[in-house]
Amino acid sequence: MYNFELMDNEKVIRIFDEVFIKQGENEKNTTIILTNKRLLFLDYINVNEGLEVLRIARGAEYIRYKETYYQIDLNDIVDIIKGQYYQVILKNDITFEFDNEELYSLLKS
Repeated sequence: MYNFELMDNEKVIRIFDEVFIKQGENEKNTTIILTNKRLLFLDYINVNEGLEVLRIARGAEYIRYKETYYQIDLNDIVDIIKGQYYQVILKNDITFEFDNEELYSLLKS
């Protein structure tokens, strides 16, 4: 389950689960939502640790939602380079890499 809000006139194009992303030495598998305006990065965020302990111990059941922890405006993407991984270059010279071919194709088009 996902918990995120869309902006005005924003539409979800595709949801990608378990995408490998990398920035320098930092690596992570995450969920990426591609919209017509942004890339949203989502993961489980433990806001209420007490409920999480009960869930793990099977003392309570609640639905966990993946929350947005980072977003990139599509207008901030300068280039995407195909290599061992797909490297995204942003306007502010920040880069990150990912490994999903379908996401690469959609971003390039």
